[in-house]
Amino acid sequence: MYSKSFYITESVWNNAFSYDERKEKKLFVPSLKKISFFDEIELWTEIAFEDVTLEWQLTSYTGLKNFYEMGWECPPSQPSPQREEGALRNKIPSPFGGGLGRGQIKWEKSKKIFLFDNHNHAYFFWYLARERDYIKDNNTLIHIDEHADTRDPGEYLMQPESQDLEKVFHYTNFVYNVGNYIIPAQKEGIIDEVIQVRSEYELEKYLQNPPDVLSRTPLSPPLLRGEDKFQYLRQNWEWNIILNLDLDFFQPDLDDIDYNLKKQVVLDAAERASVITVATSPFFIDQELALRVFRDIFEGK
Repeated sequence: MYSKSFYITESVWNNAFSYDERKEKKLFVPSLKKISFFDEIELWTEIAFEDVTLEWQLTSYTGLKNFYEMGWECPPSQPSPQREEGALRNKIPSPFGGGLGRGQIKWEKSKKIFLFDNHNHAYFFWYLARERDYIKDNNTLIHIDEHADTRDPGEYLMQPESQDLEKVFHYTNFVYNVGNYIIPAQKEGIIDEVIQVRSEYELEKYLQNPPDVLSRTPLSPPLLRGEDKFQYLRQNWEWNIILNLDLDFFQPDLDDIDYNLKKQVVLDAAERASVITVATSPFFIDQELALRVFRDIFEGK
């Protein structure tokens, strides 16, 4: 399961979009790589998504070289770059040419981030997180995205079959697509409430009433950091929040929503969450921009 890269060649999953109109009827799915440094994240040349645009042009989109698993601790609060005329895309240094301390930032091993291209892969990583005991069932999903991703596929993987990660992998890659993976997770029970954050109004609403993180708290928690802190909290606190972020929420068409407001909400949700899933969404946002935003938010510089 994501131990090696492969191609989807059948008319299923995301490969079903505009299948008959396409010459190269295959999509690349990378392998999963555990990393410790931001600079290990790379883009790739293989087609990750292909579809007809709003202008009725068949367009191919490349994505990540790998999917990435990393540890993360919420950085100290620091002011973000000011948003000016146009967008942060021209204000964040590129991850492909210096400016962010190339090779110098190492992630502390705390809560896990899973970074991938097409958003339906979040479905698999939620179940992987459950198997590893990072989360239980009935989680609140904070879904920060340009899209709701709540179309109903009409086909669900239910318990006890959903405890088999091979079957979860199959449904992720051959049944569900970028727009219909949340409802199946709710039907199965790993997801309970979904908090949709897709507009300025919903960002402000979130800040006024953020979700509770825990249902009980430990007495006199010791001063711990990194993996020791994470393990202590896992044993003494009941975790129930997943952050599900799509970086297309930062694409240029949504620049009318203040960048710093979006970043503030993402970081608040990330700090509350026990697991973070992040999609770079090649069809909806330039991938270099997506990674610049990702690093600006999570690197904490």
